Amino acid sequence: MNNKGKIEQFLKDLENVDNQISEFEICFKILNFMQELKEIPQNLIWEAIAFALYERYFEEGLNREPNWETYFGPLLRWFTEGGKIIEYPNIQQITPETICYWEKRVQESKHPVFKARYSNLVWDFSEKITGKKPHFSIAQIFIDSVIEIAEKNLQDHFFIIKKLERALSLALIINDKDRIEKLIDTIIKYEDTIADDDKLSSWGFSYKLLVKNKKIKLEKNKEQTIVKVLEKRFERLLTKDDRYPAKEAAFLLIDYYNRHQNIPKIKSILLKLGTKIQEQADKVSPLIASVWLKELYHLYLQYGLKNEADKILTKIKELGKKSHSELKQIEIPIEISKDEFERFINGLIEGDFKTALTNVTLFYIPRKDETIKQLRDLLQKAPLFSFTTHKILDKDGRLVATIGPLKEDIDGRLVLQISQNMGVSSFFLHETLKALIEKFNLDTEAIINYFYESFIFDEKRKVFFVQGIEAYLHNNHLTALHILIPQIEALIRNLAEKIGLQILKPSHSGGFNYKTLDDLLREKAIIDILGEDICLYFRVLFTDPRGWNLRNNICHGIAQIEHFNSITADRVFHALLCLALIKM
Repeated sequence: MNNKGKIEQFLKDLENVDNQISEFEICFKILNFMQELKEIPQNLIWEAIAFALYERYFEEGLNREPNWETYFGPLLRWFTEGGKIIEYPNIQQITPETICYWEKRVQESKHPVFKARYSNLVWDFSEKITGKKPHFSIAQIFIDSVIEIAEKNLQDHFFIIKKLERALSLALIINDKDRIEKLIDTIIKYEDTIADDDKLSSWGFSYKLLVKNKKIKLEKNKEQTIVKVLEKRFERLLTKDDRYPAKEAAFLLIDYYNRHQNIPKIKSILLKLGTKIQEQADKVSPLIASVWLKELYHLYLQYGLKNEADKILTKIKELGKKSHSELKQIEIPIEISKDEFERFINGLIEGDFKTALTNVTLFYIPRKDETIKQLRDLLQKAPLFSFTTHKILDKDGRLVATIGPLKEDIDGRLVLQISQNMGVSSFFLHETLKALIEKFNLDTEAIINYFYESFIFDEKRKVFFVQGIEAYLHNNHLTALHILIPQIEALIRNLAEKIGLQILKPSHSGGFNYKTLDDLLREKAIIDILGEDICLYFRVLFTDPRGWNLRNNICHGIAQIEHFNSITADRVFHALLCLALIKM
């Protein structure tokens, strides 16, 4: 058999499967077959691309620059050492000829999994690649193939649910009422067939795809069937050990009754869920229990269960005191030779006094673009860590902030990463400043004179800076931080005034308050002068509860005595050096 005949037979045999099969399995079969060939024809490359592309790439938050703006995306993405993005498949591999080939395969294929994939690709890429919209019949073929896949259970339920959602969206786009109704029935029947209380991903999708979907006009009896099944499942889940499935069922029911403004029903569901959560909270550590109860507390408040919320709050306070003792300190050793370290420090402080100060100041400013690259690398190297949620607690166990997974909370993760990087570099900053002060024999007068070369330092406030720097140089961190942090806020406010920004905002008492430091650091005019990196740095350092938050913690009497140390004092001094860079 020649090469062409061998390939044709392979593609025919590929579809000859009776058991469940995923697109990834098909892709690997194609790639393995390609290794047997001396010359690989273009059509086989198009086949591999077809089954390697990843569904719902954009919707699942995995997309990063460059953005294809398509339903499908690359299966793999990684960065070279030079920062270049490599993708497989690459969108450049998809040409008008590729689309024509996939259209041909739509007609040739008999197996619904194959037929669904080819038609889905043609619908997704035709206009982007060829400039022409696909015929509506392509969407109809995809919808019919997906319905057959679900009825015959030809894939794992995870993939089938994803396809049913896509099919429903295409049916709505082409306004095919018959197929919409057929899909509604298929979705309800499919969930009824595969639903297992212990498998969270196997139920609830009928409600999400049909009841929550405002574009779907669902018959009342079908809606009631979905809700009644969900209510019965919720009651069963309350009897099981794991609280999470019961919570998910409760949230769907709360969503439904909230839409119908049935508050008594919502309260009934919440009280049942609350009993379940509190029972489970008694069996876990105080740290975990407090997180569960905080979520319950906010739910109770949201739906008017104030008395119950107050009782939960009392428990949270008790747990908070216990949970802090569970926190463990993690230390990561960094090895660097003495010679390397000295070369590093000397390189930063070489030159004259002002050159050295400028170099040190600029070097220790966190860079937003570098941190984003660090987060991207982390997503590649430690994906599980990037998908976790972080809870930040204070010494008393109070929840200060919640930072979501990387793809959902890029701003929060950026602040967290900069905060952590500042902690790691604190030793180096301290030794650098120490060497700088020793080399140039810096005293309070020299530093103050340097500061006051900047126009934003006010002569009327000079005594504050003199006292603050004097305290810093004598390691009196308690005094230095209490004096200097409010002066940094005054400097930013002074800068705002000098460039014509409004620094006042109306107060509740009918007068005016000054805008907060955080407000000012978000002003475009301030960002234009200080730069995005410094403004973000100052927010992490002074005002963001996800970061160091020094301004709020110290000025509001929250900081503990151990926080008044050389690490925080060095950072505040460095912030002043940053502001001293601003010249007329």
